Amino acid sequence: MRFLTYVLIVAALAAGGWVWFFGPYWIDSYKMQDVAGSAVLSWAAFDEGKGKAELAAELKRREIPDYLTPDACSFYLESGGVKVVDCAWTVDVYLPLVDQARRISFQVVKSAGTDGRLIE
Repeated sequence: MRFLTYVLIVAALAAGGWVWFFGPYWIDSYKMQDVAGSAVLSWAAFDEGKGKAELAAELKRREIPDYLTPDACSFYLESGGVKVVDCAWTVDVYLPLVDQARRISFQVVKSAGTDGRLIE
């Protein structure tokens, strides 16, 4: 029984360490789902300039860190008039006791149809 207890403690510490070092970046990725969605809906309702302004405002409002800027997102049209906001970024996470960084890549793509609704 002691061995299993030690294994569970080590597993819990490893999971906690993963959450401590990588969790904030995954939370930012989750927040970016809403940010990109708001930007594409503003673009669909108004124009591209309004969509870009909404993107910048949402990044600030949702307290997305400075490593993620509006420059990470591109606005483009697909066939049929579908408007797309595509945000892609990478983050280097430096772990203690290791000489190299772990690079994590993220991408969030949101689309709006000609009727102004999000396309899933």
